Amino acid sequence: MLLDWWERHRRLVLIVAATLFVAVSFWLYQGEQRAETVGVPLVSSAYAERERVGQPETALQKREPVLDQPSDAHARSEAEAAVERKPAPPPLYVDVKGKVKQPGLYRFTPGMRVADAIEQAGGALPEADLDQINLAEPLADGTALLVPAKGSATGGPGSAVGAPPLSPVPASVTRAAGTGGAVPKAKLLNLNTATVEELMSLPGIGEARAKAILDYRSQVGRFRSADELKKVSGIGAKMFERIKDQIVAQ
Repeated sequence: MLLDWWERHRRLVLIVAATLFVAVSFWLYQGEQRAETVGVPLVSSAYAERERVGQPETALQKREPVLDQPSDAHARSEAEAAVERKPAPPPLYVDVKGKVKQPGLYRFTPGMRVADAIEQAGGALPEADLDQINLAEPLADGTALLVPAKGSATGGPGSAVGAPPLSPVPASVTRAAGTGGAVPKAKLLNLNTATVEELMSLPGIGEARAKAILDYRSQVGRFRSADELKKVSGIGAKMFERIKDQIVAQ
């Protein structure tokens, strides 16, 4: 019976089988083509993704040096801040005395001159002899500026300039290093022969104290020792300690 069915339908079964085979083969071929077609964009997309992800990194690497470099405004602000942090130079204190309108101790900024000191002290008096001093000399801290009177012989070098006063040499002989010679003792101011202008060259001694010393000398007599200067009105122990190495009673 099966053989009879096969004999009757053999042609139809073969045609259907061939058709199915062709259909299945075509379907599998189309599937492979679709897989290949889809695979190409996937590879390209992955490559493009890598390019897209890498591009910001490259741009960031290019921007990093720019971010590390300060801008002009930032550099200027840093420079200004450094200037502000730099400590200011210390002021100068000079004792202006002699023939000026307002003698006293004045504060100056570094770089100021003798002319500035005289101007700050109210200016020179009519009897002042400005030809004896160097008005352009820079001021020095801790010095006395004595403006001499006309006809006075105290206007030599160092009497009315900004240079620090010479430190007195001790009474004992001091030998100069490397020379073997003795350093001569500095000239001391004799209290019994000094004038008002000469006394005013001492640190802290103004015109009023200088006149008080002369009044004491005229009333009491000659100074027997330098320590006797402490008996003068206005000269205490501290003042005497400042000038004791610069005076002598002879």
